[in-house]
Amino acid sequence: MRLGTRLAIAFAVLAIIVASVMGLASLRATGGELDDTVDDFLRARAGEIAAGVRSNPGRDDDRRPPRIDQAIVRFSTDADSVVQTIRPDGTIINVGVTLPVDDRALKLAERSGGRDTDDLEVYFSDIEVDGEPYRMITSELPDGGVVQVARNVEESQSILSALGSRLLLIAGVTALLAALVGWLVARRITRPMRRLSSVAAEVAATRDLSAPIDVDGDDEVGQLARSFREMLDALEQSRDQQRRLVHDAGHELRTPLTSLRANIELLERAPHLPDAERAEIVAAIRAELVELSDLFDEMIDLASDQYSDEQRRDPILLADLVERSADRWRRRTGRDITVSADDSVVLGDQSRLDRAVSNLLSNAHKFSPPGQAIEIAVTSGDVTVSDHGPGVPAEERTKIFDRFHRTETTRSMPGSGLGLAIVAQIVERHGGTVSAGESASGGAAIGFRLPLASADHDRSVVDAVRAHPASIEAPVDSALH
Repeated sequence: MRLGTRLAIAFAVLAIIVASVMGLASLRATGGELDDTVDDFLRARAGEIAAGVRSNPGRDDDRRPPRIDQAIVRFSTDADSVVQTIRPDGTIINVGVTLPVDDRALKLAERSGGRDTDDLEVYFSDIEVDGEPYRMITSELPDGGVVQVARNVEESQSILSALGSRLLLIAGVTALLAALVGWLVARRITRPMRRLSSVAAEVAATRDLSAPIDVDGDDEVGQLARSFREMLDALEQSRDQQRRLVHDAGHELRTPLTSLRANIELLERAPHLPDAERAEIVAAIRAELVELSDLFDEMIDLASDQYSDEQRRDPILLADLVERSADRWRRRTGRDITVSADDSVVLGDQSRLDRAVSNLLSNAHKFSPPGQAIEIAVTSGDVTVSDHGPGVPAEERTKIFDRFHRTETTRSMPGSGLGLAIVAQIVERHGGTVSAGESASGGAAIGFRLPLASADHDRSVVDAVRAHPASIEAPVDSALH
């Protein structure tokens, strides 16, 4: 059922309920007022008859009225009421019309007279006479007996019936008008929502996430429209990023794959290599495979926002980690890479931090002119990789660690824009910060800072490395030693 239909029904039901409650209240109030009017009339008429104020038409004024024991009652023959008296002995006196008598009336008639007017008992009852409705008062007389006065209330009931019919008609008309108003209101309210629904259907059919949404206003519908537009923008951006990742992932993986292919072809062309050289090539292949696997895992982690909470926290001598990564890139690129490092020790996952340093070296190698050296400096947990390339514009330095971000000068170069984003993610989850600046030669100086380990860790790791240089190794290079 459509929302407009539901609102129309709701408005109609609400209108019926309100009209019914108000109609019943009006009907009861009108009925009460009519009853009060009839009761006041009967009370006044009974009092007049008991006091002898009502004369009997056709009887001479000087003739005595009939007596009921000590009570003098002048019968009224007015057309607006019917009068009947009951003597203390139960004798009923009336003029043509007999009113019903109950036990209570007989008991009141049997009571002795001599009562004050204020002490007389009076009660009302609804009766039928010849099939017609009457309202009757039974009033005790001062000198004994009772007088009963009844009035036909058919007219009052007809008025109430007519009023009830009109109120029912009004309720029906009100319900129809309310349903119409509800439908119109629903149409107006849901018009922006119908446009949103149309846009959603168009997006589903065409996969065009840039479809325009013409919904204004600051109400809930307007907020929904803006949220829908933001959602479509986010989806379009995500889809563009995914396409770029799929398109450029090969460039990110090309370096280790090219190195693997070259080493394998070398083994195939030179089957009689000396054992030492063969072992070195095999170790390099293994290292590239490990790096390729790690890179693949990091790309999945970065793309899916997944990261294990059970990250290893081992003491790491940054100088040793940086030197191994630099040595691997020296062999891979033939470029001169200098390392200047102190004895900084941090706690973390060695393979992931090695990936961060490797990505920084990959970035520096990409932008450094051939033959130019790359410098790595390690100072108090701060690792900085400097190159001699064009550098990073100041306005771009806060953005280069974003996923898929490519500056204007690097859009045509190989790469997916994930390398520095991976660095930022690894460093952030080690409690550190990344930074980008300008090197002394005008190139880029990009790096990160990690919290230092405690003094006990610092001393123990430094001593262990100095005593046994191969005792602490990054898993990525385990095949080289």
